[in-house]
Amino acid sequence: MKEQLKTAFKPTPDRFRYAVEEAVREAQAAPARKKHLSKGFKIALACVLVAALIPSAVFGATKLYELIAKPVDSYGLEIGVERKEKADYPEYVKMHVKTPDGFAAMSPEPDNMKFYSVSASEKFTDGFSLYPMRFYNAVDMKEYIGNVESVEERVVDGHQAYEVRMIDGAWSRLYVYYEDVNVFLLIYHKDVTDAQLESFVKGITFTEGTATDFTYLDTPSDERPKEQPAYTYDETYVEHPLSTKLTFTDEGNRYTAQLSNVRTLDNISDLDEADFASAFGKYEIADDNGDLNPNTVNTIKDGDGFDSTDELLNTEQKNQTLVLADLTYTNLSDKDIELYVPYHINVYNRDSKGNYTQATIVDLENKVYMTDLCDGELAYMTPHGAGKGFCILTLHAHETLTVTIGSRVDTDMLDKAYFTLYGVSDVVDPAPEGEGYQTIYLFKVQNDA
Repeated sequence: MKEQLKTAFKPTPDRFRYAVEEAVREAQAAPARKKHLSKGFKIALACVLVAALIPSAVFGATKLYELIAKPVDSYGLEIGVERKEKADYPEYVKMHVKTPDGFAAMSPEPDNMKFYSVSASEKFTDGFSLYPMRFYNAVDMKEYIGNVESVEERVVDGHQAYEVRMIDGAWSRLYVYYEDVNVFLLIYHKDVTDAQLESFVKGITFTEGTATDFTYLDTPSDERPKEQPAYTYDETYVEHPLSTKLTFTDEGNRYTAQLSNVRTLDNISDLDEADFASAFGKYEIADDNGDLNPNTVNTIKDGDGFDSTDELLNTEQKNQTLVLADLTYTNLSDKDIELYVPYHINVYNRDSKGNYTQATIVDLENKVYMTDLCDGELAYMTPHGAGKGFCILTLHAHETLTVTIGSRVDTDMLDKAYFTLYGVSDVVDPAPEGEGYQTIYLFKVQNDA
């Protein structure tokens, strides 16, 4: 139930759910797109054999499958598997990763998918993220990706592979095919050397798993633009006064939550470094004097990644303000509750009819957007969780606990900033009548003058 609550309060993640931390870090640390985009794209399939690996002739002679890459339109790429003859492979597999020197796992979980450089200034600037997939026997089971700058065929540790670099400055991708187990492993990597990448791949092996002990294998993605309109959630926005007290139900346990005492800071020198989330370290978001660093906001016309690429229309440096608020919880139950703090800040435009739209949308019809105008996650919280997560607290039976939460907002957007709760219909008690799962509750940060 706890995971259901946690998911209900957040927008549906995209297919790269395992890389959320890296994406958040990139959004905060650098512009979301390169300022100078490539004018054209040629896929150069240069076969490169890494030193000390087996000869390509031996590799090719034993292949039952062949990994192939083909250009799609001007900026796209198709990667797939061509089956040469029938082959058997285990239904369940187990991935094993030996972490190379100089890197560490993001967490101690057996199936950890994220690894970072121990010499980096913080955990999200360079390293690896893994995304294991499998090509099943579907007719068109291929990976289609857009915004490709170049692709290079390689043989890494005896495995056929493709190195793909992206136009938009995103993490590079190494696709490695493990033929004996029919596993297609996507390795995102950033700011690592070829030697480090090769060493990392050499430490990855697969063995046969069981129905109760296996590594989950996803399926390849298709980023090609669809002819039909993209799916959109039927979102319902409901604005409440900031001080509204809400009641929640968690596995039969009930508790209340209420916001109060909103204040703003542009200097955070008096705040404790330990109270900032790891992705928003105090000395990462402010200068030595504690003044918040400006946010780079790009205005971009989206390309589809295949026929066109993103076009940077404008870049602007915007001052930031840290919005703090007290959030008071009261446990109405006789048992302790493991509590996930679900409040986030978003920036919305509100029209004369009371309709809300994301303030990052400049021209929806022509696909013109701005990059983030606020933090997507809580940057600050005190007291905060420990081993179970920054935003996970234990609320003891009948306890009242006040925490202070905070996120950065572009200063000129404060009058459009709202604390938000997603998917409240499943957790607010009583549930709102006639409203769907994507009901969003809004609490305005500043009162209208």
